[in-house]
Amino acid sequence: ALLVLSAIGIVTVISLNFTRTSIYENTITYTRQLTGQVNSDIDSYINYMENISSMLAENSDVQKFLFGSGIQAEEAGEQLMSQFATVLNSRSDIYNLGILQANGKALFNKGNSYINSYVDISQLAWYKEAVENKDSICLSSAHVQHVISGERPWVITLSRYIPDQTGKKEGGVLFVDLNYSAIRKLCDDSSVGKKGYIFIIDKEGNIVYHPQQQQLYNELQTENIEEVMNCTSDYLELGKGDSKKLYTVSRSEKTGWTVVSCSYTSELLKRSNQAQELYMLMAVILVAVALIISSIV
Repeated sequence: ALLVLSAIGIVTVISLNFTRTSIYENTITYTRQLTGQVNSDIDSYINYMENISSMLAENSDVQKFLFGSGIQAEEAGEQLMSQFATVLNSRSDIYNLGILQANGKALFNKGNSYINSYVDISQLAWYKEAVENKDSICLSSAHVQHVISGERPWVITLSRYIPDQTGKKEGGVLFVDLNYSAIRKLCDDSSVGKKGYIFIIDKEGNIVYHPQQQQLYNELQTENIEEVMNCTSDYLELGKGDSKKLYTVSRSEKTGWTVVSCSYTSELLKRSNQAQELYMLMAVILVAVALIISSIV
């Protein structure tokens, strides 16, 4: 009886430890793959938006509107409004679309939006970044866009510099304001567990997207951004007990963004706990059977 009980006990303990470790390691592998896939999907999405901006930026009407004058500029503006309307009608994830110069010349959306009179265009962060990086497309972190009168939406701005091909005038900037519909869908559809979520930060540690973004900005909630930014591995654990979290990280060379998957360890190990309960029940049954048989023998 003692030999049988010892064997059952040893096997049960080994099985419990192996199951817990195996499930946890498999979960880490799964979340790594999931986070990497979300990162790849976001890269593809941003690349598609860059292609839209390139198509518009290379249009000859942009040059005529920004650097021309008179009837030629007006006709070019009408053509651009038609193209902007076509893009906006086909893409629900684009909030604003426009071109503008620091001197105040601007064209937005379908032509029914106007520039805010109190805004200094040259001091807008996304405008300055585009001017300073003339040969590249720039992506902002999440911000309130207040360049258009009567609007203050939370957006991510993709901007690019438009040079005067004649070299006589100061260039302008074409920008595309992205709302969160596409990015939110990619992140929310890929979260792990009921309480898990995915968020995105830029290379400076600023939040690009977070499902509780408003609470974070109002300081009603906190996030372990500094620890994630300083993480040298592609995953880390933070917290204790039921609040313990597993963060898996995937960094994009294209955007400079970091996609972070946050999962609660208690949820991840729920199946492990269920397996442990099953093993314990089987161990108790086997012990009872072993005692009965040993008594009979």
